[in-house]
Amino acid sequence: MHRLPLNRQVARRGILLVGLTLCFPRGAAPQGTPLGPEFRVNTYTTDRQYRSSVARDPSGNFVVAWMGFTQAGTDTDIFGQRYLDSGSPIGPEFRINTDTTSSPGNPSVAADGSGNFVVVWHSSGEDGDSTGVFGQRYASSGMPVGPQFRVNSYTTGAQGFPSVAADASGNFVVIWESSDQDGSDSGIFGQRYASSGASLGAEFRVNTYTTYRQSRLSVAADSAGGFVVVWDSHLGDEPSGFKNYDIVGQRYAGSGVPLGPEFRINSYTTDYQLRPAVATDSTGNFVVVWESSFQDGPGPLVFGQRYSAAGAPVGTEFRINTSTTNADDYNPDVASDADGNFVVTWTDAQAPPPIRGIHAQRFASSGVPLGPEFRVNTFVTNYQNFSSVASDPVGNFVVTWASYGQDGSAYGVFGQRYSPMVPVELMQLRVE
Repeated sequence: MHRLPLNRQVARRGILLVGLTLCFPRGAAPQGTPLGPEFRVNTYTTDRQYRSSVARDPSGNFVVAWMGFTQAGTDTDIFGQRYLDSGSPIGPEFRINTDTTSSPGNPSVAADGSGNFVVVWHSSGEDGDSTGVFGQRYASSGMPVGPQFRVNSYTTGAQGFPSVAADASGNFVVIWESSDQDGSDSGIFGQRYASSGASLGAEFRVNTYTTYRQSRLSVAADSAGGFVVVWDSHLGDEPSGFKNYDIVGQRYAGSGVPLGPEFRINSYTTDYQLRPAVATDSTGNFVVVWESSFQDGPGPLVFGQRYSAAGAPVGTEFRINTSTTNADDYNPDVASDADGNFVVTWTDAQAPPPIRGIHAQRFASSGVPLGPEFRVNTFVTNYQNFSSVASDPVGNFVVTWASYGQDGSAYGVFGQRYSPMVPVELMQLRVE
């Protein structure tokens, strides 16, 4: 028998679990158990609703944000839907952006320890030149807090593809890609905010290496406000003309001070490593995942690297997806619970059908896989893509994605809830 201890006490729903030990037969570690069937998130179904982002608060309630076409008579808008931990919707879907004359897209959402949340996105023409980054704060009740606000101070050229992370107290940081601001193609920039919505200092450049393109970023924060940013960095072209990218990271203290220099995350450096995502646990340990070309097969596969809170690599980089035959695995996302157990989702484009489905793999905080990889989506016709995953502190998680044709009109947003590993042995159980 394998034994996986949870080294903390969890008070939840009136039950205190002390010295909880999970046991499972060798070779048959449990994976997350689906909670009910997959569900449609968007109510309005005409045209495309996709590019979702999901965040979960400590109580397990969650909110999904996505970009939707034509609903308000514009090209796109940003919409949201709130849910209880049980999966029941809280009220109707709602439009998040105030300005409806622009074309907002690519939302990112984060929730704090009290269930307040913030949504950020990019919008064309709204900051006076090309695209800019905007945000809207919400109370845990779902009521907007203050007006929509612009995040970027530098407005020349395009600022977009933002990512947002919040700490337990509601302080948050927004990171985005900005064209030509660092002197060469695009760079990674950020802005910190207090829980009141007041900006903390000026916007700042994240990347130290500024040659070529720095893009496709992700940010995660721990409960105390420390955060880590990851992105892919173009290092130039190989003699064949193939572009060479690495995955790079930068750690920050809660004060916004960088912790050490930027660092390369991938060990395998041939060809390209792209589209990283990062998640932290409550104490600042973190895991980074990305897609790597031709590393273990003929197509892109998903890899990961774990780190301690001090920024030291824990073990070596590892492959996340199990199958490498005709592999075409990309667009990964990752979420961690408070103890550092984590789940990775990605798009699997292997043929034959299902073509482009959402797959997932769970890991213990030690990096040991918890069961085999599994398919998330039940509906397998056409394409399922663009997954997002969020976990609560005890490991319940929810995955959202875009599914083509399932809601009757182009893409719709769908989701699936999961329980954490199901314990079959409780060392101590006390009802409070």
